[in-house]
Amino acid sequence: MSILKKFQEAKGNYKVTFTFPANEGVNEVQVLGDFNNWDSNQAPKFKKGKDGFSTSVEISAGNSYEFRYLINGNQWENDPNADQLVPSFYMGTQNSLLVLETVAPNALESTTVKEAPKKITPKKEKTETVASVKTVKVVAAKPTKNAATKSKAAK
Repeated sequence: MSILKKFQEAKGNYKVTFTFPANEGVNEVQVLGDFNNWDSNQAPKFKKGKDGFSTSVEISAGNSYEFRYLINGNQWENDPNADQLVPSFYMGTQNSLLVLETVAPNALESTTVKEAPKKITPKKEKTETVASVKTVKVVAAKPTKNAATKSKAAK
């Protein structure tokens, strides 16, 4: 079993392809879920190929959908490749969960892997040698009596 999600930017939805293996005794497979109101009359029947059964469904982005496979019209199965399993309405059973996040415009471009940049070699820095350095000691000047008197008068 597998699930392939492909975001269709022009439509703003996903084309989701469900596949189910061709097991012995399996003649018919459908996928029922929130996206088709759990209605077997609306649920697409999978096409049988040499590797198993498959079908594609267009589903709105920005939501999570519970679903299960209906095998031969009477047996329910979950998909182990679903985003997660959640408790169903029927006690003791679970449903598969499909999460279709909203994709921002041009978000797909940021996931594209680009060629690695060429190696850049840093330029050598110039160094200068200083022949001698003089140390100068700076001493703070004490204020004169006249300066101290003037600052008191200013206040």
